[in-house]
Amino acid sequence: MRRFLLSALLALGAASVLVVAPATPAANSPAANSSTDIAETQEAHFAVIDAIGNWDALAPVSQIGSISGDPVAGTISIGWVGFVPSEIQQIADEAATRGIDVTFVPQESSEAELLELAQGLAASMPVEGAFAIGIGADTLSVEVPTAEAAEAADTEPIPLEGEVLEVIDETEQAAAEIGATVTVEETDSVPTTTAAVATDFAQGAQPNTGLSTARTNDTSVLSGGARVQTQFLNGAWTSCTSGFSGFYGHRPVIVTAAHCSDYADDRGVRNNAGVRIGTSDLVAELNDGPTSYDLGVIAAPYDTRTLPRIYTGDTSTINITGTQTTWPPAGYRLCSSGQVTGWKCDLIAAESYVTCYSTPRGNSECMNVQLVNSTGTRAFCLGDSGGPVVGLPTAEGARAVGVVSGLRSPLVGSCSTRGLIAPMSQLMSTVPGLQLHTVQTAP
Repeated sequence: MRRFLLSALLALGAASVLVVAPATPAANSPAANSSTDIAETQEAHFAVIDAIGNWDALAPVSQIGSISGDPVAGTISIGWVGFVPSEIQQIADEAATRGIDVTFVPQESSEAELLELAQGLAASMPVEGAFAIGIGADTLSVEVPTAEAAEAADTEPIPLEGEVLEVIDETEQAAAEIGATVTVEETDSVPTTTAAVATDFAQGAQPNTGLSTARTNDTSVLSGGARVQTQFLNGAWTSCTSGFSGFYGHRPVIVTAAHCSDYADDRGVRNNAGVRIGTSDLVAELNDGPTSYDLGVIAAPYDTRTLPRIYTGDTSTINITGTQTTWPPAGYRLCSSGQVTGWKCDLIAAESYVTCYSTPRGNSECMNVQLVNSTGTRAFCLGDSGGPVVGLPTAEGARAVGVVSGLRSPLVGSCSTRGLIAPMSQLMSTVPGLQLHTVQTAP
């Protein structure tokens, strides 16, 4: 029902009043404190944010900036460049009747402008090493690892001198033209992907007892949240977790992280029992464009059946009810399923980043991701790559938000409390015809 209403809103040019069903208690009321009520409230917030984001996406020039929210307090803060159009204000006014307080905060530069600057800076860096660029409200924060941190992470150091400073200076000048600033700091944090070398995942071997998600041997019926392995060009296998089921034309696919195939198409993919289930595909479309995403798919045989669900354990599952169509806003609670960390709902979305990961080939790959922080002991671990990240589940299921992309060191063992996810928001617009497999929810 929600997706139908949003589609109708877009068709009418956002001139209609937004209605979100089903109704939920006001987020700041006592009835909204249970996890179930928070999940329902988040869904209502996401629908409002999607409606505003979709209107902005159709506008000649993007005006939307950073977004954050608090589902318990019932507030949404949206950065906005210039005058707030009446259609956007109408969506906010309608949300207010349902206990959702939408505030527009003036910004000089939009998220799209800052992202373009961050992507340009990342592409122009003269050193192949791992680093990150945080995207905030009218600011870019360039986070370069110290030489010691880079050495510990086995990546090239990035000295803040010479050509590196020239590139940053050029970005500062471009940022000033749109009212933004650039900060630079050395940090002990190094971004790294969460793929794991499958040295102990020999073909036909029994599942590792230390892993949480034990789904290993699906072949003709596939769902997200299962353990998979992809063969790199050098013959080695890397271990990841599958994300969400979908379809591209008539081809059944599983969405996962691009780095799980070493950012390449036509890599063989097998389940953890050693049986081939497909090949990597659409990585070039999703990872090599003007805005790169750590997303790709496992293209399965045409007679494979995919189900609109993800595994939360060996046999337990949750239905996928829809897809977040805008950037996952900061402050909201998320859940993930990974073969190492298992199913958990202790993630809080934070700011967006352009992150450059080191690759086995000695170069770096840069892409648009988002930081998430765990309120528990670990966000993700090596091996969780590609796994599904969703909103808090309601009684009907959960909304697809992204897939596990990386970690921010320093690590504790092979895990970190700070993770990086590749959002699903640009999936369908980047590859027309690619859709997630979802269940139909009751109106």
